Amino acid sequence: MGPGLGLYLHLPFCPARCPYCDFNAKTYDHGEARRLLAGLAVHLERIAPRAQGRRLATVYVGGGTPAMLPAAALAGLLGQIERRVGLEPGAEVSLEANPGALSTIKLAHLRQAGFNRLSLGAQSFSPELLHTLGRRHSPYDTMRAVKTARSAGFANLNLDLIYGLPGQSLAMATADLMAALELEPEHLSLYELTLSPDTPFGRRYRPGKHPLPSEDQLADMEQAGRELIQAAGLKRYEVSNYARPGYECRHNQATWLGGEYLALGPGAHGHLAGVRWAYLSDPTAYCQLVEAGGEPLAMREELSQEERALELILLGLRTVRGVELAPLAVLRGANPRRVYAGPLEELRRRGWARISQGRLIPSEAGLAMADAAAGLFA
Repeated sequence: MGPGLGLYLHLPFCPARCPYCDFNAKTYDHGEARRLLAGLAVHLERIAPRAQGRRLATVYVGGGTPAMLPAAALAGLLGQIERRVGLEPGAEVSLEANPGALSTIKLAHLRQAGFNRLSLGAQSFSPELLHTLGRRHSPYDTMRAVKTARSAGFANLNLDLIYGLPGQSLAMATADLMAALELEPEHLSLYELTLSPDTPFGRRYRPGKHPLPSEDQLADMEQAGRELIQAAGLKRYEVSNYARPGYECRHNQATWLGGEYLALGPGAHGHLAGVRWAYLSDPTAYCQLVEAGGEPLAMREELSQEERALELILLGLRTVRGVELAPLAVLRGANPRRVYAGPLEELRRRGWARISQGRLIPSEAGLAMADAAAGLFA
């Protein structure tokens, strides 16, 4: 049985723009947020029939910093989703949040409304590095947010951390992880800093050049981090994601398996029956088209069978679970071992993956080189 239907809801507003961020995010404006909330309600009515009677197994509310919106607005959105599309029993409902903007009352309201998975953007536990990242919260804010979330009833908690930061040493990266693990999260996402040319960080820094860590230092940070996390009982299941058994993010897992999910909000991406689409990223342009009765599409593409198979490979090579060969055989109408004989042999030769029990399973080295491994199939 494949993954159930999901919904990704994008709320792009943030307290301020961080210098490393290249996500679809913008500084919060009250009037713009009110207009978007009204537009989302209208757009939801329009897209709900696409579920074709299926209820949602997962809802992921990302951004931006969606939790900075009032709890009543977020609860109202989730209520509209439940009424118009429906939620499966035990559905995973995730919400991204910044540690510094969560009160006890707000978290209790959100938990009561049906949000049951909270993802906190801790990023670091060093005051110095948080300042460098342009973050407005403190390490204490993160610790307090975790305690408050627990008291509000959140039993599924993720912490985001970034390593490879300007001026960060191996000892500092290790200290960040130890501080995070002391909070006993069910899930932890550990990302290497990405430099986008369109961000202040991308214009200011160059990979491997001071004050950024060298490639060898980055490798040491990643290796030490993996060992610390797994020693704490969290198992790696994707390149950057670790979880206690049973707490893997179901929404993201479905995405990596090529599952289907609806999209709502500016910049949100969706996938149904081999068709992928994305909405306009600007909230004003998104709302204007929705209000005019149009579909605010920025992109739509219908994938061929070959493209769908390739996508399953590219996504699956990022996961410990790997790539199931049977769906590839159906999509390509031939044995994948023959269709992809060259890339498969190269993966084996480099020690990046092996075939076992009908699956292409990446090694630790293969996960570290996931992008390069995927490139062999391009």
